[in-house]
Amino acid sequence: MLKKQNIIFLKNRKIIKITGEDATDFLQSLITTDVKMIEAQKLLPGALLSPQGKVTADFLIGKIDQGYIIDIAESLADAFQRRLLMYKLQKKIDITKPLQEVITISWQTEISPYDFNLVFLITGSQKRKKLSEYMDILLPLIPEHDNDWHKIRIRYAITESSQDYEIGKVFPHDINYDQIDGVSFNKGCYIGQEIVSRMHHRRTARRRILIVKGQNLLMPRADIKAGNKVLGQLGTCVENEALVLMRIDHVKDAMTQEIPLTVNNHPVTVSIPENVNFSFP
Repeated sequence: MLKKQNIIFLKNRKIIKITGEDATDFLQSLITTDVKMIEAQKLLPGALLSPQGKVTADFLIGKIDQGYIIDIAESLADAFQRRLLMYKLQKKIDITKPLQEVITISWQTEISPYDFNLVFLITGSQKRKKLSEYMDILLPLIPEHDNDWHKIRIRYAITESSQDYEIGKVFPHDINYDQIDGVSFNKGCYIGQEIVSRMHHRRTARRRILIVKGQNLLMPRADIKAGNKVLGQLGTCVENEALVLMRIDHVKDAMTQEIPLTVNNHPVTVSIPENVNFSFP
């Protein structure tokens, strides 16, 4: 049986490469991800935090020969690269300018239309040139929009800062990074580590990314309410499903008191993603 290969070309993304003999130690002391745990041809989520533990940049990081690649939103790329250069000091590393590479996500629908074990492909200029020779063949296979990718993100509550939260306003726990290998509590010090570790060990995280479902079309930035009380604003939306950053104790209170949750006066339900291990308190 033939397998259908789904391909989405991600837009508005850039690649930064960090290479050199000090690349691992440099990143290990800087970002939330334990870079020593990154396997070949895999990407893990990561963030650069402020000293107060807030997310100042979110990205995916993968391992390459002699170093690492960081896949980051185009809107954050230049400022993030400048931050890296500021911390470089005398480290023996090279940090490239943000590069416009071809970034795709692919998965096979015979296995599962929303398989969490996605394949991320990052290609260089030679492969990009090769791809361009076959665009007449590839274009009919590429979705006109990236809703299929956003459906996957919604199912597993994978956030993007441009759509789901404001940079500088959230802790890694708020966006479920402690649940998806986006933050390490064992590797030692990095910027903001003390505050994030305290939240983790004291179990004080209350805000989480949750999934909203309704019977009607949902739109980004719409308020979700319990009665007349606003609990949050919708982020990524596809049809009748959305992501939302909310306090889980407030959701539990509404459920306990049987207060309906609504968006634009239409009833909705709020659920916890299947790939995490927290619950409503």
